[in-house]
Amino acid sequence: MENRRCFFKKSAIIVSVAAFPVLPSCITLNTIEAQVPLKSKEIKNAAVLWYSQSGNTEKCGKVLAKTLEKKGIKVVYGDLRDIDKSIVSNVDLIVIGSPVFYYDTPEFVKDFIESLPELNGIPVAAYVTFGGPEGNQHNAGCSILEGLVQKKSVPVGLESFMSISSYSLSFKENDISITTKQNTILPDQNTYKKVREYAEFILSQVEKGSTSKFKRTLTLREFSTYFGPEWWTKLTVDNHHIIEQNCVGCEACVKKCPTDSIDLDSFSVNTDSCVLCFGCINNCQYQAVNMESNNTKLIGFHEYMEKNNFKFVLPNELKT
Repeated sequence: MENRRCFFKKSAIIVSVAAFPVLPSCITLNTIEAQVPLKSKEIKNAAVLWYSQSGNTEKCGKVLAKTLEKKGIKVVYGDLRDIDKSIVSNVDLIVIGSPVFYYDTPEFVKDFIESLPELNGIPVAAYVTFGGPEGNQHNAGCSILEGLVQKKSVPVGLESFMSISSYSLSFKENDISITTKQNTILPDQNTYKKVREYAEFILSQVEKGSTSKFKRTLTLREFSTYFGPEWWTKLTVDNHHIIEQNCVGCEACVKKCPTDSIDLDSFSVNTDSCVLCFGCINNCQYQAVNMESNNTKLIGFHEYMEKNNFKFVLPNELKT
């Protein structure tokens, strides 16, 4: 029999979902378009930056960057947490990628964009990765472009790439058989082909001097972002801490945490500041991150992949 706490958790979630009305997706919330002229039609230098927790967004970003390099473009690329922000003022193109995070772009990515200097007509493009077809991916991508446009950039592209889900609440330690709803392990070769085509499209847009206009529309998932889906999800998670006996002090969890919520000295997690991105549990190789949902222990993304013998097929660009 469920205890009272679990009952109230589930009841709160059911009530919140039931309260969402059926929303028409044709209602435009805002339009993202250039407010300044394009700086140049020539691209000599580019920056491809991403925020990636389980590695899927990073893979797509690297393939995109390598595609630009094959065109003779000098590309600086990497996780936006490790990049010197000053470089963006000296490039001719900026591409930013992010996973969809509770139906939107993570606040950490928005904060990064807000901290950038003015871009003065530099063309920009965005991409998002998502683990399910109803992830509000277009609007999440619009969040990236919206922040960049406010920095006086010129939007030229927006794309999304589906990946295998890394949502740890789906991965229970004692499940006899954990299966994926997808027939293939994404991103796959078709995904990378789409990434390369997107890179070519971005270049053609800039070379033609074409800018793009994007509309964020009112959808059920977009509507849900106003009701704090992260907060509701937190109600289902318990006992989040570091297991001292398993921890080897590699700090992978600390490096992946966007809110500095992990203290390895006390083996604790500040659950108030934690945004439940699952970066800690998904990247610990030693099963040292404890996280439970309704008294059931969860496992991380990489442990889930190993348990099911799932393997990514890497593109040629990432084999060297």
